[in-house]
Amino acid sequence: MNFLIYGDDRRHAALSDLLQKAGYVMQAPADLLILSPKESFLSHTDKIRKHCLIWGGIPGETVSLQAAGYKKIEQRDLFRVKNSVYTAEGALALIITETNTALCESNIFVLGYGYLGKECARLCSALDASVTVYTENPEESADAHKKGFSVKKLTELSTLDDTILINTIPAPVLDRLPVICKNAPALLLELASTPCISKEVKGLRVLPAGALPSRFSPESAAKLIFDEIIYQLKKE
Repeated sequence: MNFLIYGDDRRHAALSDLLQKAGYVMQAPADLLILSPKESFLSHTDKIRKHCLIWGGIPGETVSLQAAGYKKIEQRDLFRVKNSVYTAEGALALIITETNTALCESNIFVLGYGYLGKECARLCSALDASVTVYTENPEESADAHKKGFSVKKLTELSTLDDTILINTIPAPVLDRLPVICKNAPALLLELASTPCISKEVKGLRVLPAGALPSRFSPESAAKLIFDEIIYQLKKE
């Protein structure tokens, strides 16, 4: 099977080595196309076969990708959980380097409690940070309560003074809320593919933080992607 890899992603070199050691050939026309989260499949249709399998790429292109006759490799829950662990570890590394306060003395708001929100809340809590989970999902709320976290609805977000927000919700949920920083600045770590806020809030510093496994654990993340791709290819 031929494969091609495109995009600015530190995982790709290790992933390419793993695939070639497994007997796959890096050349066109490709049967397998691997893309970084910001890379469009439309830029590479001249280098791939009909019914090519595609990993990654821009999330919003899935429908057009399938309409063109290609198949997006879906990720199992097992992959999502492990990838969330790597992402949460990267988030903690960023928080430590971007703030001047110890995590055990920090107030952290985790927006959303899916796979990634759970891992961010768990790791921050393990380092004795004060963690509050914000979600509108009843099941997520119940689960977070069960884990011992303080839980509030997103609509209760208002004053962000001296807090660290970790967003995992791919929607502009803060745009419609009257959030402010009255007396102290706040940091928003944006982990979601769609930013949670587009308006400017005085005192709120927004730090885009996509693809953290590529930055902080590229070899582990590459092995995780390799294992998932091989598993899915065996199913075809």
